[in-house]
Amino acid sequence: MSNAEDSNKALEQISLPFQEIKVWPSYAQWRHIQFALTNPTSVTIGFHLRTTRPSAISVYPTYGFIERNNFAMVEIRFPKVEHSCRMRTDRLTVLLAVKPDCVSRAEPELLWDEKNFMTEIYARKCITINYKRPFENETIKKSRRSSTKRKSETDQQINEQKKQSCRNVESEAVAKVNKTVQSDDNDEAEEEESNEDFTDKDKSEAKQNRQ
Repeated sequence: MSNAEDSNKALEQISLPFQEIKVWPSYAQWRHIQFALTNPTSVTIGFHLRTTRPSAISVYPTYGFIERNNFAMVEIRFPKVEHSCRMRTDRLTVLLAVKPDCVSRAEPELLWDEKNFMTEIYARKCITINYKRPFENETIKKSRRSSTKRKSETDQQINEQKKQSCRNVESEAVAKVNKTVQSDDNDEAEEEESNEDFTDKDKSEAKQNRQ
């Protein structure tokens, strides 16, 4: 098939199994979605898959051919969620073109190589990717963070209580020492007064004896 009209008619017959998919991201495991690209025509169709976030969403295979009256299975892979974030709507784009004779079946990526070869007639079809919230295990993960935070606060309170207890013990010890010192001072003062009274009494008795 060489003319543009026939190529367009062939590409119009290629349809995707759905226009939208809803993914439930997970903190615990990867998500995999598989579907078939079906070619009901009498020509070989090449395809190229792209996503709006290639660093986070991977597709396999990225390039390939669908033989006439056959299908090709493709897979979208979503990694585990590492941290809570707001997931925007993504898009999977499927580019389709009739395979020319000059492109080998072993190198489907050459059909989309703009530097060496780029087909002028191709179709673009899209699948919208939406996400469900909350993510799988998101509540558990948040609960663990809350539990860790509460444990940290409790440990901090316990440490403060220990510090306060130590300060109270030190204060009581200092007060006890001060009380002991004061008691010793009072005893010494009473002893001195007693000695003075005894001396005065002795002096008075001695004076009477001399008289």
